[in-house]
Amino acid sequence: MATDKPRIVIYGTGQFGCHIARFAHQKGWPIVAAYNRAGPKVGQDLGQVAGIGKDIGVIVQDCDTASYEKLQADVGIVTMTDRLSLNMPAYKRLLNAGLNVLCHGVEAYYPWGCDKALADEIDALAKKNKVTFSGSGIWDPSRIWSGILAAGPCTDLRALHHTSITDNQRTGKALMLFTGAGLTVEQFKEKQAGAYGIVRTYKTIPEHVLHALGYTVTADRVRIEPVVFDEPYYAKLLEREIPAGDCVGTRIIAEIDTKEGVTADATIELRCFKEGEVENMFWAVDGMPHTRIRVEREDSAHFTAACLFNRVRDAMAAPPGIVLVSQMGPMKHTALG
Repeated sequence: MATDKPRIVIYGTGQFGCHIARFAHQKGWPIVAAYNRAGPKVGQDLGQVAGIGKDIGVIVQDCDTASYEKLQADVGIVTMTDRLSLNMPAYKRLLNAGLNVLCHGVEAYYPWGCDKALADEIDALAKKNKVTFSGSGIWDPSRIWSGILAAGPCTDLRALHHTSITDNQRTGKALMLFTGAGLTVEQFKEKQAGAYGIVRTYKTIPEHVLHALGYTVTADRVRIEPVVFDEPYYAKLLEREIPAGDCVGTRIIAEIDTKEGVTADATIELRCFKEGEVENMFWAVDGMPHTRIRVEREDSAHFTAACLFNRVRDAMAAPPGIVLVSQMGPMKHTALG
């Protein structure tokens, strides 16, 4: 039974999971359990792992050997990977334990746009256990809801246009390397083929918005290309200079068609930032009236974790099954308590 202060489980104690732990501790929300892959964090008190500065009485457990049968919690927050397929063990463990699940992985926002078979399986499992599955994080207000709000005033709508730039260094070296920074253009074309599956999930941003607006997606076209600068760029995380003309990130270009004739396109850059640049998301509506919305952000990790945390009560209140954040309404802050 849910309590006034949601009881949470943290599945994944990386930077996002640790943010969640700190938020929960500050708000007095009970942390029932914490899980992580086998490694040095297992067996430590979550308070120390998360940088709270003291023991809080929650020991990080090995996610693969722990028992989930007697979890007395309301919501499990999964901060492992972006892929539904890789996160399925976590989803099954938590959903079968009777917990609502919130996940920061990009494929969790609009699962049917990424893997329909897995989405149907997750939906059925959540409904069987009378709980909710949702994906939230930084895309929630900055990409999904900003697009919905931009189209809201329209009496006529022909197309949606979405652009964004994201600093691929902000959350660590892994993302920078994943987006091809430091590769030559030839190496990018050769190596980034393996990353195509995950970057293709960015097409679900305009798909999700179109779905929320009542349109039926019929086709999509996606391509990726390297982003290059015309002057050398010193990359601190790589501890070297990237020559002019070499890759500093990835550009994803998506085009979406609908049965009703409305189209959407997205140009999304995950790349190194020059001095003075700020992460931003932009929507422009080709319709009547013409509307534009721009969202800027400075702390991506805090932003992502805060969105997950602030969706907890929405997840608890939603009906069983997969529930999209577009169906939950605009996010509500937790600043007052």
